[in-house]
Amino acid sequence: MPPPCPPDRPNYLNIQSPPSIYPSKRYCDITGFEAPYMDPRTKLRYADPEVFKRIRMLPDEYVQRYLTLRNAAVILR
Repeated sequence: MPPPCPPDRPNYLNIQSPPSIYPSKRYCDITGFEAPYMDPRTKLRYADPEVFKRIRMLPDEYVQRYLTLRNAAVILR
C-alpha cells in the first residue's frame, strides 16, 4: 500500500490545485466543437464556414441569446 499523501498536497480527491498553464479552449457557440474563428460583427465563435453562413443569417435577438449563454452579451449596432 502506498504511503498516504500529505493533506495540503493537491491530488485527485481535492480541488485545491493551481490554475492551468494552458490557455482555455474556445468552443463554437452553435455546434459546440472547438472554434478557431470568431465573427468580428457578432462576436460569436464558429468552427467552420458553414456555421459562419448560418451566424450571418441569425436575427440580432438570437445572437444576443447565444452571447448571453456565454456571459459575453454585447449590444449590437
